[in-house]
Amino acid sequence: MAGAEGEILVVGVGSGRRRQLTPEAARIIDGSRIVVGGRRLLGLAPRGAETFAVGADLEAVKDFISQRIGRDDVCVITSGDPGCFSILPFLGRHFPGRLRVVPGISSPQMLAARLGIPWQDWRLVSVHGREAAAKPVPPREPTVYFCDDANPPAAVASRLLAGMGDCPAAAAADLGSASGRLLAGTLKEIAAGTLPGNSLLLVMPPPAGESAVTAYAPGIDDKLWLRSEGIPMSKSEARSVLLGKAQPQGRGVIWDVGAGTGCYAVECSLLAPSARVIAVDRKPEACRLVAENARRFGARVETVGGEAPGCLKALPPPDLAIIGGNDGRLDEIFTAVTGALNPGGRVMVTAVLERTRKAAHDLFADSGLADRTVTRVAVARGDRARWNEHNPVLIFSGDRSGAEGDGRRRKKRKERHDGRQG
Repeated sequence: MAGAEGEILVVGVGSGRRRQLTPEAARIIDGSRIVVGGRRLLGLAPRGAETFAVGADLEAVKDFISQRIGRDDVCVITSGDPGCFSILPFLGRHFPGRLRVVPGISSPQMLAARLGIPWQDWRLVSVHGREAAAKPVPPREPTVYFCDDANPPAAVASRLLAGMGDCPAAAAADLGSASGRLLAGTLKEIAAGTLPGNSLLLVMPPPAGESAVTAYAPGIDDKLWLRSEGIPMSKSEARSVLLGKAQPQGRGVIWDVGAGTGCYAVECSLLAPSARVIAVDRKPEACRLVAENARRFGARVETVGGEAPGCLKALPPPDLAIIGGNDGRLDEIFTAVTGALNPGGRVMVTAVLERTRKAAHDLFADSGLADRTVTRVAVARGDRARWNEHNPVLIFSGDRSGAEGDGRRRKKRKERHDGRQG
């Protein structure tokens, strides 16, 4: 069976039961003299084959294969399909050009078959051993979560419920066997269930309803937002500039502090649908308005009612933070935000009032942040006969490159604060 150089044959075996093997997979496994795989799957190996059980130490797997690949082919068997959350990427990095992949039946395929529905639009998310998955992002499309003992279906469903309403869902375990379990119902029912950790959770979010926009581009028209007296809202043009500089795409956690109407939070969610977007405001009316606008535009936004900076301590560290309303506490809020900001994260401040502009200038100058910029946006709307000029907005931006300079930043800020008190 071995070629001149020896191949690594990565074979998908579905649920691990022989009746689910494709003819090609069965032929390759039965003819293999060296078989690598999970302990349960090694029961498929032919009598007399040398076997190696895959555990947490993948370096040991690499060493075992490296010592044998020169003299024979190595068969690596994976549950489901090798292209779906398996050891395949690891093998590809360490043995480039040496792999031959044989597909198998994946667990999402089995789940879709049991439910009698197509799965080509599903999004696949693994929460195996990932701390970030403790608070998964409410999905915008049908999503399958590959759960584990630390994040079983009931726990993932409970956390999703905290960020979205109840919706159709299903959870499944060991579908390839006669004892397989399938629970189809709602997120609340899954949250009350007892399926084991090694299961799938399928979430089918309800339609967001008819969105106020048919095609999204940054800077949604001001007329389309729901408003409330006394709750501020940024102008569309200023929003477009800020969003372009914020670059929310690819960021995991986004804060909108002093969210007001929720424009920044909503548009960040539309630009970065996989991000966890959190809007913070001390006014209950503002939080209600943010939630209504999020529903209006089909965005996924969590609202937190409370006084910043105190309420920020309970939030996950941000990759992007936008500070809008601050009630004269910009210094405290800025300090809390920059202290929580993840390395590589970006903090932005919008300022209209002169005292806010001056405070922001000083804070960014002493911050130690990298790539600091200030942009002035002056919006004038009108026609040929008349222009209606609005108050200019200053947009401050800076990135956290690492811990370097943090101590210097705190010292400078304390000196400036002490000087104000003197």
